[in-house]
Amino acid sequence: MRFIRFLCLSAIALCSLSSSHAQLTIDRCRQLATEHYPETSRYGLVENTMAYNLSNASKAWLPQGSLSAQATWQNDVMALPDALTGMLASQGTVYPGLRKDQYRIGADLSQQIWDGGRTAASKQAIRTAAEVDKNRIDLALYDVQGRVEEIYFSILLLDERIEATELTQRLVDSTLARVRVMEANGVATRSDCDQIEARRLTLGQQKARLEKMRSSYRHVLGLFIGEDINSQTLTRPEAAEFAPDPVAGPQMKLFNSQLNAIGSQEKNVKLSSMPVIGAFVSAYYGYPGYNYFKSMQSRDMTFNLMAGVKVSWNFGSLYTRGNSLRKLAVERESVEAARNTYLFNKSLAETEAEGNIAALKEVMKDDERIVELRASVREAAQSQLRNGVIDATSLLDKITDEELAINDRAAHRIELLQSLCQLKHIRNK
Repeated sequence: MRFIRFLCLSAIALCSLSSSHAQLTIDRCRQLATEHYPETSRYGLVENTMAYNLSNASKAWLPQGSLSAQATWQNDVMALPDALTGMLASQGTVYPGLRKDQYRIGADLSQQIWDGGRTAASKQAIRTAAEVDKNRIDLALYDVQGRVEEIYFSILLLDERIEATELTQRLVDSTLARVRVMEANGVATRSDCDQIEARRLTLGQQKARLEKMRSSYRHVLGLFIGEDINSQTLTRPEAAEFAPDPVAGPQMKLFNSQLNAIGSQEKNVKLSSMPVIGAFVSAYYGYPGYNYFKSMQSRDMTFNLMAGVKVSWNFGSLYTRGNSLRKLAVERESVEAARNTYLFNKSLAETEAEGNIAALKEVMKDDERIVELRASVREAAQSQLRNGVIDATSLLDKITDEELAINDRAAHRIELLQSLCQLKHIRNK
């Protein structure tokens, strides 16, 4: 029983330890930043707007109707010639004629049968416009991911510099302890201890400044991803993670969707001059009816119905069709010019990034050797100080040289990863 309790407590301790040192990757940061950025909420708005617009466009195929009621008075109405009226009156048939006050309550119903493809083109234009909006959101989120990547690598670089500073602090502390012993034995002077102590305090200030900068960057990164990352460790990505994706990036998708939207608008303009075929039913109850002769004899209100097929052609759009198409052609040329400019700038940025990567790789070939040599020189200087050959100032110079070499090595490693990441970001945009 005690053994089982021991295992449970051990498991709990391990879980708490692992949670307190959670690992945070750059991919996870990109994902969280995308989900947390307020612009993401616009996806749902664009989808809802598109759904409403498509629903409205589809309603063009539903029966359309209207109700009306009217009462009128007119100064003259249709009547039989006086000679005919007199002849009919002599035979006992009276036609009092239509009344000048007339009334009706009616309803009109129409059903579209063929619209020349305008409804389908309108729905396609709605979809392409929504695609443009979503691609704009994708591009904005991709830029946010780029900013997150810059902050992420800045934190990694600060981690490396703080680690190098701590290593130098340990070297200075050990050197100070030796020099104090040497001072007690009369081999070193008080000024030697003071110089090393000043260097030790300077390193403390440097570390505090770097830790403050790192804390600020981590706070900004936490705001981007919507999480508290104080208890999380940022992992260093591998170079293989930055292989460019073969698919088109958000910027190229935006250009393509804009060209598709212009194509849909051009189709709409061309189809706007097509005739429309529809069926209709018109009915009313009132006076006079369709049978005017009956309405001349009787002033009673009657039910009247008319049904048929109608072809309508509004050729007014032909007046502006040419200008509308030319305007869209200008917009197409503008998008294509922007795309060509983007591809040109992208090519320049890729060339610059590739050159920077090649230069960093060339520089990094000697980083390890330089650190080894600086460490060897520093160790020799420590031995010389113990033997009284050099003073503390010379040793501090060698420690500083080693610290700079370590910082350069760390900076080159992080810069290479960041340059690879930037190259991927440029190619996938």
